[in-house]
Amino acid sequence: MKRVLIVGAGIDAWMSAAALATATKGLAEVVVAETGPPPSGRIAAPPSLRGLHARLGVSDEALASEASARPRLAARYSDAIEPFGETGVGVDGVAFHHYWLAAGRPGPLSNWSLAAQAAARGRFALPSPDPRSPLSTLGYGLTLDAAGYAELLKRVALAAGATVTDGRPDADLKVDASGREMLLVAHEPWTDWSAWLPNGVELAEDGLVSTFGPAPARTGRIAEAMTGDTVAIGSAYGVIGAGDGGDLHLLQGDISRLIALFPTGPAAVAEYNRLAESALERARDMAILRWGDLSNPPATLARKIEQFESRGRVVSYDDEAWPETAWIHAFLARGIFPRRWDPLADRVPPERIREMLSRMKAVLEQTAEGMPRA
Repeated sequence: MKRVLIVGAGIDAWMSAAALATATKGLAEVVVAETGPPPSGRIAAPPSLRGLHARLGVSDEALASEASARPRLAARYSDAIEPFGETGVGVDGVAFHHYWLAAGRPGPLSNWSLAAQAAARGRFALPSPDPRSPLSTLGYGLTLDAAGYAELLKRVALAAGATVTDGRPDADLKVDASGREMLLVAHEPWTDWSAWLPNGVELAEDGLVSTFGPAPARTGRIAEAMTGDTVAIGSAYGVIGAGDGGDLHLLQGDISRLIALFPTGPAAVAEYNRLAESALERARDMAILRWGDLSNPPATLARKIEQFESRGRVVSYDDEAWPETAWIHAFLARGIFPRRWDPLADRVPPERIREMLSRMKAVLEQTAEGMPRA
């Protein structure tokens, strides 16, 4: 049996322990060396975290009762709103925002998002599994009490077989989940990203739309996430200051990669490092686009900006942390508008495009009005 030692505290450590103990089902001994008190305050969780909760058997009711979970339908950066879920509906293989551009941008793009329409009315409903329902386009994240969430994950981890130790026993794999303390990897070389990301963002709750403002952050990453028998996950590996939930998305991805490549060996270490670096840099690029310095962006982000500005195309790389719709809203929020749209959108006469957009918007408004008050 392989022994996995997780060094850390709070959400990073206990999410790792819960996921590893649940996935390995007794094939690994998961031991946690707690290093500090539980976290405090509230945190933002992205929609993607619901998949992990389902795998861990964490219900919405448990999140509400033990972590004071509340839904959020959109994020606000400065004056711009980025809604979750889908925005509009593509037609004949052409993405919706091209029709919006062809129609002369008749109002904010978020007008064609059910999440944005519902948030503006203070209403919420769970998404529908029926693809014919407008509610199937709805996406939502959560805000959580950090301490309660960490305790809930700890309970899940212990029930799945993880144990707690006072020391640091020998282990086949050591996981640094100590956040910015970096207790096992502090000696590793650091790549600084402060020229692009001099600040992070922190959550300020505002109903169904979470507002994010500037917060001090040391941004960057260590050279390699995994070296030998030690792996750094979450903010022990890299920091983009993403209090908007991007940090939890990255943590979830780190854990999923670790499980997929378990048990580790030389080939697995190389692949883990490649994937971890790619995922972190894609999330870094989104952070730069949302609140960072765009005067000299990384090459990967520069290409995304060039392609979107030229023809409204969203370049996708492997291990993207955010869906295409999120990138579109983020580009527009920073004033980056396409100079042209997909010429295939011109197959539809302009009057029909305007009619289509008007009809879609009316359906979304009607659906939002019919949702219960949050």
